[in-house]
Amino acid sequence: MILVGSSFSNKQRKFLVTAFLIFLVFPCLALSDTGLAEESESTVILPPVIVSASRIPGTVWGSPADITLITRDEIEASNPSTAVDLLRQVPGLHVDQMGGRGGISSVYLRGSDPNFTLVLIDGIRVNDPTNPRGGSFDLSVLDVGNVERMEIVRGPLSSVHGSDAVAGVINIVTRHGTTEPEYSVQMTGGGKGYYSGSVEARGPCSTNGDYTLAAAYADNGELVEGDQFRGKNFSGKVTLFPDGAPELQCSLFYSDNDRESFPDDSGGPEYAVIREVDKRDSELLIAGLEMDFDRVSGLELTAKGSWYHHEKDASSPGVAPGVRDPSGIPPNTSDSSLDRADIELAGLFSMSERLWGSIGIDGQFEEGDEDTSLIKSGISVPSRFELERELYGSFIELRYGPAAGFTVEGGLRVDMPQDFDTEVSPKIGVMYKIMSSDTTLKANWGKGFKLPSFYSLGNAIVGNPDLVPETSEGFDFSVIQDLLDGRVRISMTPFYSRFFDIIDLEEGPPPRLVNRSEVTAKGIDWSLTARVSDSLWCNANVTYTETDVKDTDEELRNRPEWRGGVNVRWKARNDLVFNLDGLYVGEVLDSSIPTGDRTLDEYTRLDVSAVWSMTQKCELAVAIDNLFDADYEEAVGFPAPGIQARASVRLIF
Repeated sequence: MILVGSSFSNKQRKFLVTAFLIFLVFPCLALSDTGLAEESESTVILPPVIVSASRIPGTVWGSPADITLITRDEIEASNPSTAVDLLRQVPGLHVDQMGGRGGISSVYLRGSDPNFTLVLIDGIRVNDPTNPRGGSFDLSVLDVGNVERMEIVRGPLSSVHGSDAVAGVINIVTRHGTTEPEYSVQMTGGGKGYYSGSVEARGPCSTNGDYTLAAAYADNGELVEGDQFRGKNFSGKVTLFPDGAPELQCSLFYSDNDRESFPDDSGGPEYAVIREVDKRDSELLIAGLEMDFDRVSGLELTAKGSWYHHEKDASSPGVAPGVRDPSGIPPNTSDSSLDRADIELAGLFSMSERLWGSIGIDGQFEEGDEDTSLIKSGISVPSRFELERELYGSFIELRYGPAAGFTVEGGLRVDMPQDFDTEVSPKIGVMYKIMSSDTTLKANWGKGFKLPSFYSLGNAIVGNPDLVPETSEGFDFSVIQDLLDGRVRISMTPFYSRFFDIIDLEEGPPPRLVNRSEVTAKGIDWSLTARVSDSLWCNANVTYTETDVKDTDEELRNRPEWRGGVNVRWKARNDLVFNLDGLYVGEVLDSSIPTGDRTLDEYTRLDVSAVWSMTQKCELAVAIDNLFDADYEEAVGFPAPGIQARASVRLIF
């Protein structure tokens, strides 16, 4: 097996083999003496349980954390082409795309760096520490057709997830199976060569189990000069829940994509002197296994294991010398890979109806390498790094509530990373609902940390083995007011965060990465949700964010002070739904080598879509992105795609 192959140390191999044997043997023993129960006569649909804010189960409005939940209904109504488009309406979250889908996408949660947000797929971390962006994840590679929901949690969450959850978490949950077989095919076409297709199968795999399988392909055409994206996604999930035996869930996700775009900092199609483009091929494979045991000695035990494998090949023509850098970037190639295994054992316990807790241990094992080559004066100069890392953690969480509308939640995690000092990550959250006024107050405080990426430590050109972890401390306070019997909800959330030992590039010669900056980010989120009628929903949000680099006049790039959005969803008939998304982004500082610093203009864009269920077996959808053909840039010299129409048909069998 790849997971326990020769690339891991003996200690790692023993730990992983033992853990996975437990995972595989326990369900077999449990099922051997247990018959499968009959299918229940009725199914109760419950609100989705949020799994990324805490290990203690809870819902969005039952948790002190500041959470946004994007549901399947919202995904289907908005009909987005990518996960990037889906996230544009989230308060406090700025997302940009460097030109079209072939360019890198980045998320800035409350003014933080993109690599400060931990991204999970079905609870499995997918951040890549071998990439030059410090370990972020590019959400544009995902297909949203098989996404059940997305959970966005703001604030440091290292007390729950350990390293990387410095500013928050985005958890992408794929769809579960169904009690009745369902098969579907969807085909989409659009302007400038855009097309995509997907197939999905969902249903029961026994009287006490279900499955889902989905595959998708997308070709984004050439919406922007030099920009191309072709990607394949596959996902599968099997859940077994026999009476008297552990519940077992297996999940798999695979992504393979080829993309082209002008290099970062090149000035894009507008300013790049070298007219060749970057070419990047990447593969991502993750697999997860989770077992939930019945209560034993007062504990409900959960055992989890996951494996992550990522490979990437890239070639770049480089960037010509310019205003910001008289040397430019030479042509280069890179070939990187990363393997990561995670093991966790946790217990959920209750000491009373109001007091719940979770306690557990976990281990993470990473091994990555990268081969790079710089072309200087026609001569190839190769370099290589190869690193491995172990990280062991223990955690405890407690939640007390509800008591007269009062809930308090606290957690503490201790991480022992290889070659670094022990990290202690606390958090505390409080929620109080004033029943007489339908007002809810929330407050959260926590700390986070992020280990230096493999690229930062080992890259032969800019790497620095003496880097220390980046850390954060964050606080937010929310006032939430319900009106008109809960049909209208207004919220206001001031926030304040500090980030320490930020890893940044120190100009040479020679240039290298160092810990040098302290950054503060403060601001406020406003949001309004209104159910005007049983068929009309409206949402609006505005975010103000101010960032400051301590002891310098430097401004951070790609962080707008003001941004806002509005969403209107109208169910005109039982078979017809209209959706409108409006987005405003204020001025933002960016930079490129040929131009130096530039302030990008503010912009407003509007996306509309409609979904018509012609019959129970046939669904038609149309969407127009950037309806008014707004002309704007999200990166210097990279024009955003103009107006684009898409049409799709979905057949259900």
